[in-house]
Amino acid sequence: MTLRKVCLMLLCVFLAAGAQAREYRAGDVVVGLGAVFSPLGLGSDWGEVNVEDQTANISHDAKLGQPGMGVEVQALYFVHPRVAVGVGFEDQYFSRDLSSGWELDSSTREHSYMAVGRVYLTPEAGYKLYIPLAVGVSDTDITVDFGPREHFRYTGFAYYAGLGVERPLGERWALGLEVRYNGNKFHDSKNITNGDHVVVYRKDNYISAILRANYRI
Repeated sequence: MTLRKVCLMLLCVFLAAGAQAREYRAGDVVVGLGAVFSPLGLGSDWGEVNVEDQTANISHDAKLGQPGMGVEVQALYFVHPRVAVGVGFEDQYFSRDLSSGWELDSSTREHSYMAVGRVYLTPEAGYKLYIPLAVGVSDTDITVDFGPREHFRYTGFAYYAGLGVERPLGERWALGLEVRYNGNKFHDSKNITNGDHVVVYRKDNYISAILRANYRI
């Protein structure tokens, strides 16, 4: 069964769920496991990296790869019924895709380590709307197929912000769905196999959706 089918099944359960649960309280601890899907690549003005061959004087934006798929783990502590803070880890792979202009295949592997937070707008409702926020670092490996494939790596500042909704499935379980804008700094350079000096820089940003199962300890 593909990850997409699993996500669709969980989404159907999410929409059909009717169980109610108590509101969050200060001191509650919630852990979550999410499936991440990033189908929307962004142009260089919004986030895709620039690949610049300084020797051949060629420059073009390059795709991270499409689509991006991965997993995310979070642990949250509620400091207030409306506010939770914690930590998160995400592992995402952007499959190989052709970058127009360059006409070269590229792909990306990204690990993110984040300090995360949620601000609940409707904590008492059956569908709990919230704003997810995070800052941290991402360890990013972008591969460009110059024949042979060349790796460009960078670890630097990362963040995300978005909108989420959570639906209780009982006293402890809940399903959540998030859509968010992810920002990541990136800069690396090297002499590739043919001797040209190539710089990959600026940022790699994208839009992602996360379908998550939450458990209140």
